Amino acid sequence: MEEINIKDLFDFAISKLRIIILIILVVVLLGAAYSLFISKPVYEAKTTLVLTGTAEANNVQNKNVENGITITQNDINLNSKLVATYREVIKSITVLKDVINTLNLDCTVSELQDMISVSTVQDTEMISITVSNKDAVKSAKIANELAVKFSNQIKEIYNIENISIIDKAEVPTVPSNVNIVKQIIIYTLIGIVIALAVIFAMYYFDTTVKDAAQIEKIGFTVLTSIPEKQEGGRRK
Repeated sequence: MEEINIKDLFDFAISKLRIIILIILVVVLLGAAYSLFISKPVYEAKTTLVLTGTAEANNVQNKNVENGITITQNDINLNSKLVATYREVIKSITVLKDVINTLNLDCTVSELQDMISVSTVQDTEMISITVSNKDAVKSAKIANELAVKFSNQIKEIYNIENISIIDKAEVPTVPSNVNIVKQIIIYTLIGIVIALAVIFAMYYFDTTVKDAAQIEKIGFTVLTSIPEKQEGGRRK
């Protein structure tokens, strides 16, 4: 394998700077065109829920309204344990079928599951439901209806009312998958990598003689050489 001289490679890359810039520009333009005109926008709508007092707390409250008792430590501990279970209930087939039937959605349960992501805030009883859809209005409707159906399902399963909606989903105005500034930066980095790979390939497979030392390495003697002449900022 031919030994690669880093300095020669760097000088070769500098001499091909126009090619590097051209490749980067082409990649960025193609990437931007794809993001703006080909890639379909996806909108995300999010609703936030919180687990409040359980049935035990509600009973205590009914009996001790004058004392202002609403949530006990047992309620908090129970809610913390229920958060993980609730995350699975949100994406359960029963809940999703109810949402599909109510909103008359043209999708299967599996397709709706793929639109939904559920997350929790660490060390809290808060649950966030995010719905991604190509229709901004539909994403908000699904998120809000999902919160309602989930709350109703919990009432049936546990016979408790400990779900409160903090933030209802609003219709998003900006696509979640289009961030032109971020994407241009990514495409620029990709263009740089491609350009450097092309330059390296050009250098590696270039069989032309670059200096007298290369001739001497293969056993020939250099009798004379013609120096470069500087004219008007260019070497000849």
